[in-house]
Amino acid sequence: MQPGIILDNALMIQIMLERLKSSTADTREMVSDIRSAVASALSGFSGSVSSVGRAKSIALALRKALKPVLVGYSDRLLDDIINAAVVMADAEYYGFNSLAKDVNPADADKVRRDVQNIPLSLPGWNSSLFLAKFIESWADTAVQQIENQAVISLSSGGSISDMQSAINGTSAEPLIIAAAVVGRVARGFQTVAKTTLQHAHSVAATDFYKENPDLIKYEEFSAILDNKTSAVCRSLSGNRYPLGDGPRPPLHPNCRSRLLPVLDEKYEDLFVTKPVGNSEWGEETYYEWLYRQPANRQDIVLGKTRAQLFRDGGLSPERFAKLQLDKYFRPMTLRELQKIIPDTFRKADIELK
Repeated sequence: MQPGIILDNALMIQIMLERLKSSTADTREMVSDIRSAVASALSGFSGSVSSVGRAKSIALALRKALKPVLVGYSDRLLDDIINAAVVMADAEYYGFNSLAKDVNPADADKVRRDVQNIPLSLPGWNSSLFLAKFIESWADTAVQQIENQAVISLSSGGSISDMQSAINGTSAEPLIIAAAVVGRVARGFQTVAKTTLQHAHSVAATDFYKENPDLIKYEEFSAILDNKTSAVCRSLSGNRYPLGDGPRPPLHPNCRSRLLPVLDEKYEDLFVTKPVGNSEWGEETYYEWLYRQPANRQDIVLGKTRAQLFRDGGLSPERFAKLQLDKYFRPMTLRELQKIIPDTFRKADIELK
């Protein structure tokens, strides 16, 4: 089992990371700037969007007004993520430095390079996975979302006033903003900010771990224990990998999973006793936690049929977890599972239609 002080440090870093996400993903100022830019761009137009040429002119005016605003926010976010990676690497170091002598910090310049040059691990993402381009693609998509409203207004015969309301909302009330195009743009930014901050931590932590190979031998995948955890993350929870060899969070947008360090056994005098679960950290894995939850929560997380298999099929939480993903870390369907463990389906009295 792992030293309690390191787990405490891991929890502190996770709290710091979530606070960073909250502050970095605050979009109130951005929404105000976008609404002002849209109002300015449309101030030279009136009447209806009556032709393709007029729609193109409006779209061009919107692009010219919005591009510098959105690029400014994406550039600021890129700087924030790079700086956050260095802060995270330092936080990892200070936690370990209080535990053992001769701990090496991660090189700050290497962390800055790596967070930009190591791609995010997001299967199916439809744009670049390298940090700068990943963030930049948000600005491009946001401009296009707003430009598209000119085309929509053309096809529907809407007025300039209607278009501005659709983009900006009819008031600054949060619920009104959320339903408007600017609300979608803001939510996209929040997703990018939270996802890239998780990437920053993963890269920073691994860089620090690799600087101390005598102390840290493995990384353990750690998922958040709640109803929002993805099928991929909950199945990987508790898995241990050689440094840099396993799946690296974020594995999907808004991923909250992280990699925890597993120390060499020669530090056993620092280890805690009486673990709760099978994790190297003495914590429960996701499925150990889920096994203790009431049936209705299991149904919400897994779906009724898979939850019934989980409860009544006779598999241990560990075995069940290992069967949820294929070798490419893709979720297994129930039919695929049935081919592998038909006796378990029979025991759970499950017959797929």
